[in-house]
Amino acid sequence: MKREVVGFSKMAQELLNQELETAPFFFASPNNSMLGVGIEQQFNQAIPFSELAQRANQMLEQAKTSANDNPVLFATVPFDENTPTKFFIPQKLYVSSSARGSKNDALSPNKATVISPPTGNDYKQGVSTLLNLFNTTELSKVVLSRSVRIATDQNISQTALLRNLLSINARGYTFAADIGDNAKLMGASPELLLAKKGGHVMSNPLAGSRPKSTNASDNQRSHTSLLDTQKDLNEHSFVVEEVEKVLSRYCRNLFTPMVPSVIETETMLHLSTVLEGQAIDPDVNALQIAAELHPTPAVCGFPRQSAYQAIKQIETFERGYFSGMIGWCDARGNGEWVVTIRCAEVSQREMCIFAGAGIVNESSPQSELEETGAKMGTILKAAGIQLDDRLIA
Repeated sequence: MKREVVGFSKMAQELLNQELETAPFFFASPNNSMLGVGIEQQFNQAIPFSELAQRANQMLEQAKTSANDNPVLFATVPFDENTPTKFFIPQKLYVSSSARGSKNDALSPNKATVISPPTGNDYKQGVSTLLNLFNTTELSKVVLSRSVRIATDQNISQTALLRNLLSINARGYTFAADIGDNAKLMGASPELLLAKKGGHVMSNPLAGSRPKSTNASDNQRSHTSLLDTQKDLNEHSFVVEEVEKVLSRYCRNLFTPMVPSVIETETMLHLSTVLEGQAIDPDVNALQIAAELHPTPAVCGFPRQSAYQAIKQIETFERGYFSGMIGWCDARGNGEWVVTIRCAEVSQREMCIFAGAGIVNESSPQSELEETGAKMGTILKAAGIQLDDRLIA
C-alpha cells in the first residue's frame, strides 16, 4: 500500500472529483481526511464481532512491505453480525489535513418521492409496544429505528453530497464506503465509538437528544432541558455505564466526567460524555475494543441482548450497516471507529435513509417520531433533496 500526503484543497476538490465514484472508502475526522483508492486486499463475509480484530491484524500483517510497515485497513461493520463485514486495504492511500469545505456545494433542488411504505404510524405503534414491554420485562431502553426509501427526479451527486456533509460536519466524522450493488454508505456521524492513538484511548457516547432550532432562544431552552430532564439523563447514563464497564478492562487512569455536556450538530442537540484513559496493553488494536463496545445502548438498548431481540421483533426492515460501526485501524493498533448514524445508502437515483431514537419508560411516541425525522434532515439537506416533512415526521 502506497501512502501520499496531499493538500486539503487537492483532497476536497481534485481527488474527490476524480476518484470518489470508484474509491472503496473515504473517511474524515475533525483533523484529517483519508481516501483509499484501489483494493490490495478485501474481506466480505459475516464474522463474529469477537473475531474482527484478529482478522484485521492478519490482513494488516500480510500487507506490510519493506517500504511500508504500517498499512491501514478500512472497515464497514454491520449492526447484526450475520450481515457481512467489509474490510479493505487500499492500493493507495491519500491523506490530508481536514478537507472541510468553506461552503456547501450549490445544488439544484432535487425533488423526491417516498417509495417505501409510510412508516410514521408503524413507528409510533412500535414505541407504544416498547412502553408496554418496559412494564413487564427487564428492558430499560431500546433504540427503535426506521428507514425511508426515496426516489429522486435527478441523479444524486455523491461527490457534492460528500462535500456538503464535510462542510456541515466540521466537528464530526464523515464517510463514504462501497457496500455493493453500485451503492455507497454515506453519512456524517457525530458519535465516536472508540479512538486509540498510541496509548491514549477515548470514547464519546451520545444519548438523549432534541431537534435543533433556528431560533437561538429555543435552542438554549432545549440545551437547558437536556441537562435537567430525568428521562434524557437516564437514557444517557445507560450508555455511559456500559462504555465505562468495557473501557475499564482495557484502560488504566480511566476518567469519566460525572455529568454530561451538550453538543450541537447541524440538526440535533445531544447529551455527550467523553471518556479517556491509557491502554493497559499499548499494542491492543483499537478494533478489538470497539468490537466489544458494539453495539452500545446508544444504538441497541439495555440490557443488550433483550433489546436486540425486541428490535428484531418490532422493526420491519434489516438495518444492514446502519447503527453498525465504520472506521480504520493500522498495523500498530491505532484507529478511529464511529457509530454509523446520520447516514443513507446512496445509489444513482435512490436513497435509503435511516434514523433511530432511544426509547425509555418516559418516551412519547410522537416526540420520538419527530426526533427521527429531524435526524434524517442532515443527509437530505446535504443532498439538496426536497421532501415533504410530513412524509418523514
